[in-house]
Amino acid sequence: MSALAGALLAAFLLSLFDLVGGFPPVVPWSVPAVLAVMAIGAVLYARILRRRLDEHAVSGQEAVAALAIAKSMVMAGAVLAGMHAVYVGWFVAALPAATPVQRVVLGSVTLVVSLLFAGAGYLLEKECVVRGPDEPDEDAEDEIA
Repeated sequence: MSALAGALLAAFLLSLFDLVGGFPPVVPWSVPAVLAVMAIGAVLYARILRRRLDEHAVSGQEAVAALAIAKSMVMAGAVLAGMHAVYVGWFVAALPAATPVQRVVLGSVTLVVSLLFAGAGYLLEKECVVRGPDEPDEDAEDEIA
């Protein structure tokens, strides 16, 4: 649903640029770079968080903050992916020109990184779940199968 909202927002904004005769800005390289760094940080934190949760070394405030960050990452990644999917699709038809190629390439990179960002948020969200003593560990189930 978030991706659809992002796609609709992007279509609306691109239509406004067409209406006024302007050109939408090119996505800077800093957008996918920052998203990638944050996704890597979330994956690393998720791995550390699992161990700390098993040791009961996580405060309630930190656990709630991690869950809120994870949910935000999933939603923001989906919205950005939807927006950049429309952005890329908008300029694919005009690929022979130089600027649309740059827009398609940068938009595509940002689309992929946005999906990875949302995936990292999902991983962090999944690691926030505290397993009971009678619940099997998912990693152990994978080894048995």
